[in-house]
Formats: sequence, C-alpha cells, structure tokens
Amino acid sequence: MYNNAFQQLDNYLTELQHYWQFEAFHYSDYPWAETNSGLSDFLDALTDQELQIYQQYPDQLYVHLKTFIEFLRPLNDSLYVIKPLSSAQLNVPFWLKSSIKGRKWSQIYAFTQQVNTQYPIVEWCAGKGHLGRLICWQKQLPVTSIEWQQPLCDLGIAEAIKMQLAQTFKQADVLTGEADSYVNETCHVVALHACGDLHLHLIKQAKKNKPAQLTISPCCYHLTTQVIYQPCSVSGKVSRLKISKQLLKLAVSKQVVSGTRQSDLSQQEVLWRLGFDELQKHCLNNNNYFSLPSFPKTLLSGQFHSFVLWAMQKKSLTFDLPNSLDLFLERAKNRLKKVRCMELISQFFVRPLELWLVYDRALALQDSGYKVNVSTFCNEQVTPRNLLIQAHLKEERLPEVAND
Repeated sequence: MYNNAFQQLDNYLTELQHYWQFEAFHYSDYPWAETNSGLSDFLDALTDQELQIYQQYPDQLYVHLKTFIEFLRPLNDSLYVIKPLSSAQLNVPFWLKSSIKGRKWSQIYAFTQQVNTQYPIVEWCAGKGHLGRLICWQKQLPVTSIEWQQPLCDLGIAEAIKMQLAQTFKQADVLTGEADSYVNETCHVVALHACGDLHLHLIKQAKKNKPAQLTISPCCYHLTTQVIYQPCSVSGKVSRLKISKQLLKLAVSKQVVSGTRQSDLSQQEVLWRLGFDELQKHCLNNNNYFSLPSFPKTLLSGQFHSFVLWAMQKKSLTFDLPNSLDLFLERAKNRLKKVRCMELISQFFVRPLELWLVYDRALALQDSGYKVNVSTFCNEQVTPRNLLIQAHLKEERLPEVAND
C-alpha cells in the first residue's frame, strides 16, 4: 500500500543526498561548496536577521532555494501529507491523569483514542504504565505492561492497585528477548515512543509471533546498535541509501519551539562547543571535529575559559592555553553561521527521511502479512513524533481518517 510513496521518497533522498547526508558540526565549509557555488554565495550573503527569519519560517526560503536545487520539494509537498485520524472527546476522571504532566498526558490521551480492539493489551516499554492504565480504564481490557526497570514496575503496580484496574506488570528486557513470549496471536501490542531498537525488535518479533494487532508510534531512530541503518522491509533492503546512526538524528531534529531563554542557552552551547573545537585544532594540529559529551548547563553561566578547562579534563587532554581565547570564539561565530545555514538546507529533508523510516517499518509489517495504516494521531505541537503505524491481521476495521 505504501510502496509507491516509499519509492518516491527513496529516489528523492538518494538523488539529493548531497544536501542532507552530512553532520554540519564536522564541516568548516559547505559540503556543496565546489558543486553548487551559487547556493553557497546565497547563504553567505544572508544577514543575521534573514537567517533568523528563515529559521522560524523556512517555507519562505523555499522560493530562493528552488533556484539552486532544481528538484527540491517544498516543506508542504503532497508526498509528505499524512492525514490525521479522527478522535472523540473522552471524559477522564481527574485521578487517572493527576500524576501525568500536560504534554505527556495529551500524547497518551490522543494515542489511546486510536486503540480500537477486542484483544488483551500488551504495553511495550511501559515505564510507569500511564498509557496502559488509560487504555485499561477506557476499553475495559486487561493490560500487561512490560518494563525493564523494576522501580517503575513497582510504581505502576501500586497505581493499578489503587485504581482497581486489571493492569499487571512484567519486568523484562525486551532487547534480549525476555518479553517475546508476551507477543502472541491473542494480543494487541501498543508502543508509544519506544525508541530505536526497542520498536524495531517488536516489529521483528511480530513477523514470528503474529500478534493480532499493533499500534506503534516510533521515536528516536538513532538509538540503535546499528552503525549503518539496516532497513527491515523488502523494499528498504534494495535501497541504495546508506544512513549512519548519527545521521538518523536528522529524522527527529524537528522540535516543538522552546522558550527564549532555552534557545539562547542552546545557541551559547553550540558556540562554545565550536569554540573549543577551533581551539583544539589550533593547539593539537588536528583537523577532525572533536565531540564533547553532554554537560551541566550551569557551566554556561560561567566563563568560556572554565568550559575549556572542563572539556580538557573530561577528554583527558593536555595542552597550553593561549593568553586569550577570544580569537577562537570569533572563529566559532563565523563557523556557527555556516552551521546554521547548512541546517536551513537539511531541514527540508527532515520530513522525507522520517517518513522513509516509518514507511520502511510499515512495509516490513505488510511483508509479514499485516494490513497497515500510517497516519498522525495528534497535532505536532503536542509532539513532533506524531506518526502512527497501525497493523492488523484480521478484518477488524481500522479507524476512519479525519476529513481535511
């Protein structure tokens, strides 16, 4: 059903991979600097104000980019449009949602509305079992919630007992196969934002054990042991695309807009990371990008010099610091603009890459004998990871898609 759309996306991403198959931090100049100098000149000429406008309203950039990238698709291209599922309002008692934060509750609530089944529920990678509890209460079905952290299981058990719900918890590591036996032909497996290999393992297990239904919202495709992504569908396996684990992050790079302070801190963090990279290249005569781990954001309230000392200690580096670090921050500022310009281009490939990955999963289930539906289950302001895969073996009717 989705093979044609997948092939179109595959051809598009392959043809234009020069404009998204890169890690911007690793480049001091554009990857297309020699092959598309016109695009490079256009980006270099952007003022800081124009750059900021295009970051906020990338659709306004398309008309200019089309001049330099002939086959570039707009952000709202018809190939990317996935119709939302219809949903009904549900009056939920306050005690069922009192311990769940607003946006998380909105995701759980919207997801639950699309679980239409008569089968017992298996909640994959359940955490505290919030999703399972709502399904159990609403559908009046038994729920088995599978979670590998025992403390979370204990909390979920306590809540289920308090609310008198038919929800049980099983402590298991799904990646080692400890939960495979729970996936069987008499159940409906649900997985809301199970990351990377967690939902891939479920899809592979569905091929073997054939659960009656699955409802999956994939997330964090880069959280995998695969160095190079290994497609799971027949169509995916013949693709010429080679996507590294690091580049899979592009598919989840679209985020809900954060507050001004958080944006400023993020900008400063990137600048300091680039500044340290410029410093280490100078001092160590090293041309390769030097990555740093996550760090306490309190460091950002100090001086760049303190950040440098932290980075050197964290990476066990020893070299003499110049008297002034201002030069390297200035280089970082120039480089940061190029990074942001590269991101302006790569953002046009976020949606097609994510859809390519989701269709690969949907087609893998289709290859295994399932009837599959791909839709969105909530507004992207609730979560940018709003794509939903529904699969069923029997003739249960899938939810209707909402009218435009």
